[in-house]
Amino acid sequence: MKTPTKEMTWLEKVSFGCGNMGLCLCTTMITSFSMYFYSNVMGLTMAQISTIMLIGGIADAISDPLTGIFIDKTNTRWGKARPYLLVFAIPLAAACYAVFTVPNMGPDARYIYALVTYVLYTLAYTLICIPQNCLIPALTDNSKDRLDVNMCGTLGTNIGQFIPSGLGLTLVAILGGGSEESGFSRAILLLSVLGVLLILMDFKNTNERCNPPKEQKATLRDILRSMKNLPWFLCTCVSLLVIATVVVRASQAVYFATYVLENPGLASPLLSISSVIGIPVALVIPFLATKLGKRNLVLLGSIMGVAGNVGVYLFKHSSFMIMFWSVILSLGIGVINGIIYVMSAECIDYGEWKMGIRIQGFLMAFVGFAVKVANSICTMLLSLILGWGGYDATAAVQSESAIRAIEFNYLGLPLILFVLIIVCMLFYNLDKQYPAIRDELEKRRAAAQ
Repeated sequence: MKTPTKEMTWLEKVSFGCGNMGLCLCTTMITSFSMYFYSNVMGLTMAQISTIMLIGGIADAISDPLTGIFIDKTNTRWGKARPYLLVFAIPLAAACYAVFTVPNMGPDARYIYALVTYVLYTLAYTLICIPQNCLIPALTDNSKDRLDVNMCGTLGTNIGQFIPSGLGLTLVAILGGGSEESGFSRAILLLSVLGVLLILMDFKNTNERCNPPKEQKATLRDILRSMKNLPWFLCTCVSLLVIATVVVRASQAVYFATYVLENPGLASPLLSISSVIGIPVALVIPFLATKLGKRNLVLLGSIMGVAGNVGVYLFKHSSFMIMFWSVILSLGIGVINGIIYVMSAECIDYGEWKMGIRIQGFLMAFVGFAVKVANSICTMLLSLILGWGGYDATAAVQSESAIRAIEFNYLGLPLILFVLIIVCMLFYNLDKQYPAIRDELEKRRAAAQ
């Protein structure tokens, strides 16, 4: 692989962030509101919803690694990952629209429709999300540029998540004219069209510098060997756990505000706070990473997450304190999300140093696989817990067991997930090794030219 000589432009960095933003505009409505839409608008049971999430997770489990392998084997004048952004941006938007469309069918046919469209959505999401993640190690191996592009990506993610989560219900109300069914379909159509334009901007303006040479032929054995990478495995686990936390909080915020806090008006602030807080956090991550170290940032974010969940539980009768501790928790999530993909990209470099061959498509795909499996499994688990607790979407007042189930989903599960992140980081030590590894890689690449 040739040593990159050209630094990234800010247009490229911002365009990469726009790609993240476009992806989130298309998908955050589904992450945040699909369970509510299926239960309260489409009229599906919690058992049916959990089945949809399970099958969607299986589709993800199959498609993610395959997409990574396809990317590793792709060679075009646009690079390895960018062609997928061009080809699958519009299919992703179409799939998102289909998820939030209620067909004029009977209950059983409506369930089948929801199942099929959700699976198609997960496949389309894979074919954009995985290539987008693969761009991080492909765009540059310059440490400063990598921190900058990650900052832009994190900003794009947070802005892209804030608009649907913070304004989604308002858009539904305005565009639906009193009909949630029409409101959801029109809102997702608007957001998806904007998302497609941003993804195509990402495709047009970025440039893949750090791909393996075209003559590299990675075998299945090489791909399997590449997984013997402890730092990468730990980062993958952290990605899974932090995204699981985001999914849990996003999907349960409406239930928590409505039935536990008895204040539905808090739902939108609770949904949007992480995205709002994530914007200033992303701006300071490059500075904090150089001062504190990446591993220490993740540990700090996890401790803040634990404190935030405990604080909300202890002070749940005060709206002010709920928001205060939610800010602390959101700061923790923002810190972890703001650095974990840089750490994952460094793990790709570590794998190249250790093995002598660069497998970035599959390894970054597996990170994406972990993220989306977390999404599907968590959503399935949450719906099962609500079902076990006796949640009834048609009831004006929920039972005590249903309220406890909602409270456990919103606070108990994230607390457990943050503790697991702390455990993972206790075994991570790449920060100290990475400067020497990168220097040696540069010498190898120069010698190979």
